[in-house]
Amino acid sequence: MWSVVQEAIGGGDGMLLEPLKSVGASLKWEKEREKEWFDSVEDMESVSTWSPKYWNKDLEKLLMECMATQISSFVSASNTDESALKDHLSQLETTIFPNLRCKRDVFKEAGLLTTYTKCCNACLSSHLSTLTDGDMSFSKCLLIYEWGFNMYRSEKLLMPPWTPQQSLLADPYVLKWNFSNVEEKLLTLTQKEVREALRQVITAGEKPYTDTTIIQVLTGRAQAVQHISGTIKDKVEAECLRELLHFLHSYKHEARSLLQLDTFSGTNSNLQILENCCIFRAAWHKLTYIYSASADTDAKVKEFIDRTEEQSRELLLQAITSKVKVALKDHFRKDNSDFDKFLDSLRSSFSRFEMKNTETYEPLIQTVHHSIVTEYVQALLTASGKSSSAKRRKIANKIKADHRAMRTLFEECFGPRIASLDDPIEGILGFILLNDIEAMKIQLVILLHKFPDIRKEHLNIILDFKGTLSGTDRNAMLEMVYENCVEVERRHTLFFEAIEIKTGKYGVRGGCCCC
Repeated sequence: MWSVVQEAIGGGDGMLLEPLKSVGASLKWEKEREKEWFDSVEDMESVSTWSPKYWNKDLEKLLMECMATQISSFVSASNTDESALKDHLSQLETTIFPNLRCKRDVFKEAGLLTTYTKCCNACLSSHLSTLTDGDMSFSKCLLIYEWGFNMYRSEKLLMPPWTPQQSLLADPYVLKWNFSNVEEKLLTLTQKEVREALRQVITAGEKPYTDTTIIQVLTGRAQAVQHISGTIKDKVEAECLRELLHFLHSYKHEARSLLQLDTFSGTNSNLQILENCCIFRAAWHKLTYIYSASADTDAKVKEFIDRTEEQSRELLLQAITSKVKVALKDHFRKDNSDFDKFLDSLRSSFSRFEMKNTETYEPLIQTVHHSIVTEYVQALLTASGKSSSAKRRKIANKIKADHRAMRTLFEECFGPRIASLDDPIEGILGFILLNDIEAMKIQLVILLHKFPDIRKEHLNIILDFKGTLSGTDRNAMLEMVYENCVEVERRHTLFFEAIEIKTGKYGVRGGCCCC
């Protein structure tokens, strides 16, 4: 009996119709006897010696085996081998499925249509599942999805055109379920590949990337599916946006952990993270014109970028402040120090920062400049005091060379905008180099007007640089300065506010000159 079925599914002709009808009749008889047998068991009547043969299950198993043999398995050399997959899908469409559909009419005439269709459904489901299982790329999954979508839409898998409602090869609901699974796989691969691509982009090391790179990562897959349908395009876009949010959220925490561990090259790492934030911000600005992102998504993306940038900027300043403190230790008490090396290292770090035309860069440079100058003035005022004229000249020369080096560094980083970076070092140096008492008074007044947070103890140390000043000249100079005090305004950049002088050195502490 089963040999007839094997021959029919394997390529037999219409001569097998009558034998197949006998098979159908046998299965029908077996089913009726099976029902009678179960009814007798339920009624507790005497049971015959006959027992169910379950021929229908045997037929299903046989049909599945025969169909699986006809649908050749797909073996690919790699998950990027698209040409082999295209050939396989073409073979399914042009040879295998038409062949299975041709056999359908014979099984229908034999009364075996239900079983045949059920096996077609199961075989197709199994094969599609096999194609999408395991390691697969987005592009290969897209080939399967597009092929299935077109086949379903054109009804090639369902029926031949000349018998619209009577020659179904597979159940449309089963097909829809199958291709829903393929769609789910496609979206999962979208998420996976976007996540990996974003991570590769920001960890590219020396390889440069731009906002265009980010945009390509986040739009490439949606563009690849847009010709299929607007629905799948919207779903892929939504998946890309969700992955972007997830990535930015995790990047903030990963960046902090990285910087806490990377104490040796913290400046470079922080600048790289700041640069990444600038690139993501520029990319997102352009993406809002491509994607129809909700206001909530827009706010979250901007918030994640801003928080990561703020965190990195704070850690950068901490790293720079820590390094400059070490570099300035005993800077004015010894001939050689690490300050020049520190400036060279900073120059090297900022020279690699490519987002100099962004809104982030200017306040960053201003803050870094303020931090370095404040630490320098702190080191100068706490290390200085009354000393010989030779030592004062030596300190003055060192201040002059250091100030020139700092101005050169920030001119390279900031260009013409360096004019907006003011600092008290130049004013202190100008005072030290003066010999005329009246000129000294004017210089101190100018210094006080520009930096009104200077306190009395700061002025006393600055006056110590002029070791030849008599007590009368010193008091006259301080009195004149107090008369010309100005109140500290918010617009002033405060350099002296955090600089503490040991109590008792000059018998006074706290309060600016106008206090």
